[in-house]
Amino acid sequence: MKHFIGDWMSDLSILEEWLRTVEYKTATARLEKFGIKRSVGGSVLMGYTWKGYLTPTTRREWCCKKKKFKTKLMSERPDLWNALEEFRDIYFPQFKFTGVQLNYNYALGKHKDANNIGESVLVCCGDYTCGLTCVELEDGTVQKFDARTMPVIFNGSKYTHWVEPFEGNRFSAVFFRD
Repeated sequence: MKHFIGDWMSDLSILEEWLRTVEYKTATARLEKFGIKRSVGGSVLMGYTWKGYLTPTTRREWCCKKKKFKTKLMSERPDLWNALEEFRDIYFPQFKFTGVQLNYNYALGKHKDANNIGESVLVCCGDYTCGLTCVELEDGTVQKFDARTMPVIFNGSKYTHWVEPFEGNRFSAVFFRD
């Protein structure tokens, strides 16, 4: 192991240090939709996307192997991608992912993940209190999870889910396929 040691609590602390190095840029419309102030937190995608442009004059880097474009964070931080792959290899090795949504103090209201395929894996870390992840099942019951105790696997494109209010610093990584 290069970055992690194989102990869940220790590795969450190491993951948190990695996530603290990320610049969380979120589109203004998304922040407004969920009532999140830019100064409080944000979200950023890492991985591959079909979207080839950042601005009308700036193009993303093409990946011949994946036949998709790299997100800006993927191009800038391959070291972070390698660390996320190592974390996955230790704790949920059978899960193959194409992207990771990285969040900092980003308490989304009820939503579904429109572009994800099948199950996603959620991992949380930080010094926050409360902030459970809620998943509403087909029968209307709500299951609540603390993704600091173990990876949480659920189909975010099928089930409505949200984050309860919290205090402190909450980081999350959502590993998914698209």
